[in-house]
Amino acid sequence: MTEPELIIGAPLSTSEEEEVAQVYEQRADHLELNTFAQNTVLTNDTEEWIRALTGTGAKLLVGPRGCGKTHLMRFAFSECQDNVEHPLAIYTNLNRYYRLEPLLRKRPDAIPMFYTWVLSNIFVALHEALGAFATQQGVIIDRDSLLELNVGDVQDLIGTLEQSRRPLNNTEDELASRLTVDRIKAFFLRSADALSRRRVVLLLDDAALTLTPEYLSHFFDIFRALKAARIAPKASVYPGTTEYGPSFHAAHEADSIFVWKAVTDGNYLNFMADIGRKRCPDAADLPEETRTLLAYAAFGVPRSFMSLVQNYVKGRKSSSPATAQSLLNRVIEDFCSEKMREYLSLREKKPQLATIISVGAMCFNKIVSDLAEANQALADGTTRQIYVGIAAEGVDRKPYVERMLRLLEEVGMIYKFPSVSHGDREYVRYVPHLAALQNQRAFTRKGAFSPKLSVEILQRPDEKHAVRRSISTLLEAETIDGLGLDLPNCLNCHTKRVEGAKYCFQCGAKLTDESSYDRVMQSLLADVPGLTDWQREKLSQASSVPQTIGEFLALQDRGTTLRTIPRIGKIRAATVIGAVEAYLEEYLS
Repeated sequence: MTEPELIIGAPLSTSEEEEVAQVYEQRADHLELNTFAQNTVLTNDTEEWIRALTGTGAKLLVGPRGCGKTHLMRFAFSECQDNVEHPLAIYTNLNRYYRLEPLLRKRPDAIPMFYTWVLSNIFVALHEALGAFATQQGVIIDRDSLLELNVGDVQDLIGTLEQSRRPLNNTEDELASRLTVDRIKAFFLRSADALSRRRVVLLLDDAALTLTPEYLSHFFDIFRALKAARIAPKASVYPGTTEYGPSFHAAHEADSIFVWKAVTDGNYLNFMADIGRKRCPDAADLPEETRTLLAYAAFGVPRSFMSLVQNYVKGRKSSSPATAQSLLNRVIEDFCSEKMREYLSLREKKPQLATIISVGAMCFNKIVSDLAEANQALADGTTRQIYVGIAAEGVDRKPYVERMLRLLEEVGMIYKFPSVSHGDREYVRYVPHLAALQNQRAFTRKGAFSPKLSVEILQRPDEKHAVRRSISTLLEAETIDGLGLDLPNCLNCHTKRVEGAKYCFQCGAKLTDESSYDRVMQSLLADVPGLTDWQREKLSQASSVPQTIGEFLALQDRGTTLRTIPRIGKIRAATVIGAVEAYLEEYLS
């Protein structure tokens, strides 16, 4: 997008304001708490999920990014606040965990500091919840007296831990020693009694911590320790890839609540239509067939549906609008490209998995191609084909293949279904992203495109059997044999490391992975997604503005520094800062 000529401090244009509003409206963490009632689609599914969040027992909320985990948690929090019969709810988001990742390479006490950081965030969330609930109920509570610790001191402690620059001083160390699991549990019960609430639910959002598996197992130690008769912890995690550690058995310690809406559910279209009415009113102005195809292309992810609708509406309002058919094709094509970029970005976040991720893209594309061909053969029939069955022996006996498929599941590229048996062979069933199938013209006749026919095919019953494949028919033998971890060389002597080794066989140094956080901090500021072309050009040319993300974040007053660039005023500087923060939030989550 080309930047318009602006005078210093000029406000955003109307179209730019709409873009900013749309981006923020899609994310539940940017919605005001009092708007959740009118922005939440209550179906039998969502009501069951919310009951699980407000009810007894530990729960794991499972789903890929954008499927609504944060929305459900914040809605549950608002429901508890409004209803005195509900428990005291405490909500905290742990997505800033990545700021502690460098500690794993620099400090021997990284794990104890992580424990302190988690408990500190929970304490601050309790302090905030206690104030909100007390105000709602019209009661006066001296929070500092009830909770014993000063919330400002705890917030400062969080800031020190996240900066990762120095050890704790004596005062901070003493405060950290007072933040224990038992004391936090006592604060929970004391707060619930003060509000006349029988139970406590602890909502721990963004708890997958995918970039730091070393922290993740310890997080679930805390999760399990916080569980009590009157205290029910709930955590949101990703499907397939969340590693719970050796001491936490997910099947026994907590119930898993899968909140990713399957496109095969009978009420899927009604579910997406309700989301459109409440969160994206523009959807009502689209032709019914277009709206239906975009709903299927969203693949059960509400944020994707809103984005698709908004991009379609934006295309219709452009100065050179395309035909309805070509616009729909372009919107879905752009969406698929962005989805694949999101998946491939895992190579930067987890460089040791780069080969597995790249091969995963090849496998996904082959699945989509095979299913598109199968559906085109059914164009004049009465059924559809969206399932692929992969022979289980090629998955279960090959850990790297299994990890590859789990990573595709994490980002919502494939949806896993229960396995089925055919004769003496078992097949793991998946449905690939329907937007990718639509982009390959799977639901139409060869050489032609008809939205009406595509909708008709998508709403047909499924073929009796899935398209059956073995991993060897999806990928070449050489590619499968080449699957493995891309481990960094020894950081001390640069000798190629051996998989499974903890110490370098050449120099004896302890082997560690490169810090994902440090790596993104060294990225160029001008390369941040979400910036306009004009902003990229100005940032790359400005000598007064740091060139890397890390140096930019270290500035005491980023806005003032940005305003040294001609034609960037207060609002424009805020959009740049917002783009950087949004990128970090997405990249490191």
